[in-house]
Amino acid sequence: MLTRLLRIDKESIREAAATILKGGLVVYPTDTVYGLGCDPFDKEAVNKVADVKRRIKGNFPVLVETIEKAKELGEVDGDAETLALRFWPGPLTIVVSSRAELPSSIVGTDRMVGLRVPGRKDTLDFISMCGGSLVGTSANISGAPSMRQADEALKIFEGKVDLVLDGGSLAKSPESTVVRATSKRVDILREGAVSRQEIVMALKAKVGHRD
Repeated sequence: MLTRLLRIDKESIREAAATILKGGLVVYPTDTVYGLGCDPFDKEAVNKVADVKRRIKGNFPVLVETIEKAKELGEVDGDAETLALRFWPGPLTIVVSSRAELPSSIVGTDRMVGLRVPGRKDTLDFISMCGGSLVGTSANISGAPSMRQADEALKIFEGKVDLVLDGGSLAKSPESTVVRATSKRVDILREGAVSRQEIVMALKAKVGHRD
């Protein structure tokens, strides 16, 4: 496989989206790190992502264009909706019960899916052209540091992905915070760019507003 490196612009985004819709794999910039994406409904493509990352366990998050799209894929209501309205677009991944028929590498045995609306316009444009959702796992070998430059990702994934979209060097910043939200509780699975205190304050504000 010949892996192409293209500077991100309207034309390359269209080409990358066409690649995704044909079952291909694309590395692309997000608001945190470079991501490795495919069609989340394409089981074969999702399995390719797992192979490329050498990942044995764990579920892949899905980036979505809007909160409305997120609600199509998962139960984004109650506390999950409160957090989505407060922190999206932005670096908060919310794990909720899945509403969609997604591959096991995304939802796992518990049928939960991690969803996020990223805060970068060209990433959102790309997701939109892919149908509104895109696998959003970090572009790295499982356990290795995440990539912040396209040329670094190209060295790792040369011949393993179809396309790398070069969005420049990404600023060093924490990766997304990951929370699991059910009807009964919210658990912080990974603290990142959004702090535990910010999560707690957002949920307290909801309770105060209801009173």
